[in-house]
Parts: sequence; C-alpha cells; structure tokens
Amino acid sequence: MDNSIRSLFEFGLDELAKRNGMKWSKYGRDVIPMWVADSDFGVAKEIKDSIIEAVRGEDLHYDDSSSLCEMIADKIRRINRIPVNGEDVLVTQGVIPPMWLACRYAFDRRGGDEAVMTDPMYYPFFTATETAGVKKMFWPLMEEDGYRFDIEALKEAITPMTRLMFVCNPHNPTGRVMTREELSAVADLAVDHDLVVMSDELWEDIVFDDKEHVSIASLNSDISERTLTVWGFSKSYNIAGLQIGYAATTNKEMLKELKRLSNGIFRETTTLSKTAAKTILSGKVDYYLKAELEYLRETREYAVKRLREIEGVKPNVPEGTYLLFPRVSRYKMKSNAIVKFLLEDAKVSVIDGSEFGSNGEGHVRINVGTSLNVLEEAFNRIQKSLNKQLH
Repeated sequence: MDNSIRSLFEFGLDELAKRNGMKWSKYGRDVIPMWVADSDFGVAKEIKDSIIEAVRGEDLHYDDSSSLCEMIADKIRRINRIPVNGEDVLVTQGVIPPMWLACRYAFDRRGGDEAVMTDPMYYPFFTATETAGVKKMFWPLMEEDGYRFDIEALKEAITPMTRLMFVCNPHNPTGRVMTREELSAVADLAVDHDLVVMSDELWEDIVFDDKEHVSIASLNSDISERTLTVWGFSKSYNIAGLQIGYAATTNKEMLKELKRLSNGIFRETTTLSKTAAKTILSGKVDYYLKAELEYLRETREYAVKRLREIEGVKPNVPEGTYLLFPRVSRYKMKSNAIVKFLLEDAKVSVIDGSEFGSNGEGHVRINVGTSLNVLEEAFNRIQKSLNKQLH
C-alpha cells in the first residue's frame, strides 16, 4: 500500500483524542473508544473536495434525488444483482429509519404480530420492534456452532403470527457472512410463510477470507418481491456523520406504501450527503475501499492475536465487519460489569454483549477499525486490567 494512502488509516492516539465526534468525546479524552461502530480512518480526499465544492456552489437547497437514485440503482444491479431502477430506490438517513418503516409496513397493529430476528443481533432491530408494539421471536446463533445460521432453529422461531423477518448480513455483532446456502434456506421459509423480509446489508463491502456477500433479494423473484434491502456508505467510507443510506425493493407496491407511510415524517438526507454518495458511486474512491480492506485485515489479525494472549478471553474471527465479539465470561462478572471495569480501570470503552440479546451475555463487542498503534495501546491496557481479575 502506498504510504500516502496508508496515512489515511494511521493516526496517533493524541491526534485522535482531539476529535470532536461522539466516539472520542463521550467517555473523556483519556479513554480509548472501541464501542460505537465508527472507524477512526480518514475520509478520502475526493469525498471531502466534492463536499467543499458543493458548499461553494451553494448546493444547500431542497433538491431532486432522481439522478442519485439512478446511480444507486445501477450499483444495485451490478453489485447486488437485484433488478431495480431509480424509481425503486429510497434515499434514507442510514439503515435505522427503514427498520421502522418495515415494521409499519408489515404489521397490521391488531395485536399478536411477531417479528423474527437472530440472538445476538444489532440492537436497533429490537428497538424498532418494541416501538411497533409487536413480539420479538428469537432465532439463536450459537457461539459453539460458529454462529451458523441454523435453519431448523429458525423454523422453530416462526409461528402463524410471524409477519416480518430481519436479516443482518454481514452480521452485527458476530461478524458472520451468510452463505448462499443459508440465505436460500431463509428465503424459502420466508416465501413459504408469506413473510416480509428486511435485510440490513450495511457492511456488504467489509468481508474477508474470500467470503462472498450475497444479497438475499438476488436469489429469485419470489424472495425479491417480499424483501426490502438497505445499504449505506458509513462503514466503507467512514462518513457516518453524513447520515445517508438507501433502500430498494423490486416490489413497486411495497415501495409505494413505504413512501406513503413515511410522508410528512421521514426525510431523505442532506444535499451534501448526496454529493458524497455520488462521488463514491462514481468509482473515484474505489482505491480507498481496497486499501481500507487491506488495512482492516491487519487490524483484525492483530486484535485476534492479542485477545488470544489474554487469559480467560476467547476471541472470534469475524468474516466481515471490523467488529470482534470475544467471550469474556471466565471473569465471573456479567458482561455489563466487565464493560464498567474496563472503562474505569483500563480506560477502554467497549459494548456490553448482552445489549445484543441473551446469547450476547458473557461477551463484549470491540471495534478494531482504528490505527494499529492505537490497538496496541488499547490491548495493553485491557490485558493488564483483566489480569487483575484472574490473579
């Protein structure tokens, strides 16, 4: 990797601690933040330049998203193999608003409806379901089984009251990338039980070890017609603060109803965010993603190695995302107590695994999307603190 590009991914701890974002300010400047899924990497020059130029051109007014939607649809056809056009695309403020929209669409509010999701699972799915007032049905992913998506376990979670199935692929927090065979089995069940599927594919670009990201809606027209798929730019290009994502479906009636449900409540995003998205979709920053993946392979390898050296910790090796979900249950504390201990003693902030469901208890989620020298300091602190608990 060219040194000028590598410099986008390597920062000193002192430099990062001066940043104004939520990640580095929430717990104090002396804490290394490894909690929120926001990387510390620099933003590609082309993205920043395009935003600056848009401001200079006073591109700050209400606008028409049709040209962006056409660019997005072209990407979805080429990369995700889903046959959509610009009219089938909805620009969103990230992936969380479409979770809410999917619930509004799938549930009739007469009571008794259910949604199926994995355990563990990215916790905003829980919030969206709770806000909709429906019952959560959990599809367990077992650590000892390598977080395999067990279809027999999914069958047990589906009942006659199930209306919606949430899919997260690559999976947050386990880092699993679903195989084509797993996705096909999920799709068959969704069709057989007449379920709506909401597929969060925000991490589609961050995959390792020759794994293949497959969009469930690309498998066949039957599953495509009942699936709302959501993507974004924040994880791949480190622009989480711009709040831009996009959703699409081949089901024109579904999209029409989603737009109706969101009318007057749901907004798209800013003109500057759309400018950044167009720059990304143009291909001008493809080099950035390639370099980022190369660097993330290094951070993943280093983090797993360091965790394996800590007595009482059992790391997983994520196939996708820059999130690790190690088991730390040997410390005779619940995971929320370990999080509190690491924050106070090690000055490192991580996330309590139980926030992702009951199968997350005994785990913590660690974001390794940062400089290798920052990781070294963080794991030195973690190892020193956890050693106190065992000795």
